[in-house]
Amino acid sequence: MPTQVDIWKQAVLLEEPEQAKLMLYKAVECVPSSIELWLALAKLETYEKAQEVLNRARDAIPTAHTIYVAAAKLEEAQGNKEVVGKIIRKAIKNLEKHHVKLSRD
Repeated sequence: MPTQVDIWKQAVLLEEPEQAKLMLYKAVECVPSSIELWLALAKLETYEKAQEVLNRARDAIPTAHTIYVAAAKLEEAQGNKEVVGKIIRKAIKNLEKHHVKLSRD
């Protein structure tokens, strides 16, 4: 059942970080619409690889605001505060393009 997100999450929890990364790459390939799997993979990667993962996630799920938030947090953690504003502006533009309405919550 390669499209079951819960099964992937449980399987990843049983693995060491390096194996978990490999498993998550396969998981996002099988279930590219899972925000949770993309974010979990980004957390296990280095800064540069996490950027790539989040870009791929954004392409796979263009309506997910949480991916933009994760990218902004990643850049902020690296001290790239000027990039954070760019990410947020891009998020607003792309989310509006896809008719995503965010609540204040």
